[in-house]
Amino acid sequence: MTTTVDAERAWQDLQRIRVPQERVYDEIERSAHSDPKVTYVMAAVMWVFLATMGLKLPGWCLWLTLAAYVGTLGSLAAVYSRRARMRLHRSRYSWRSYATFIAGMAVTGGTILLSDNLADAFALPYPSLITATAAAAAFVLFTGPANRWAVSPLRERALRGHATQAIHEEAGL
Repeated sequence: MTTTVDAERAWQDLQRIRVPQERVYDEIERSAHSDPKVTYVMAAVMWVFLATMGLKLPGWCLWLTLAAYVGTLGSLAAVYSRRARMRLHRSRYSWRSYATFIAGMAVTGGTILLSDNLADAFALPYPSLITATAAAAAFVLFTGPANRWAVSPLRERALRGHATQAIHEEAGL
């Protein structure tokens, strides 16, 4: 292949492609760093659910509470996923996203179990309120840094992918 390439034109084409892509990654990183409203709303819903689970309610009320909790979380996820300005393809989620989800479950679940056992062992008044507060606090403290850690490598991964693609195209593969 002996086609001449205008270096300036190729650079402009590359910039035309890269600048919107950089804006996408900037927006993804900004959304991971900001908008704590979702986190606080989810923590409040979890707090109410855990506080009511400690009440002496009949079995049907517990199931009704659980159904309301799951329904509320589902509706929050639907509403806030529609509001997101950037939608990532599922392949853009790295292993860090899944590790963050599993670690969040472990941290929140461990906090619930530990605080519940400690509140019962020390015979503290209103153990469900203590458990709910500790779990909601652990959730809020874990979510922010974990989201930033999960999102941070997206830009580097994309740049590595483009570099590999350029090498393959250059080699004729």
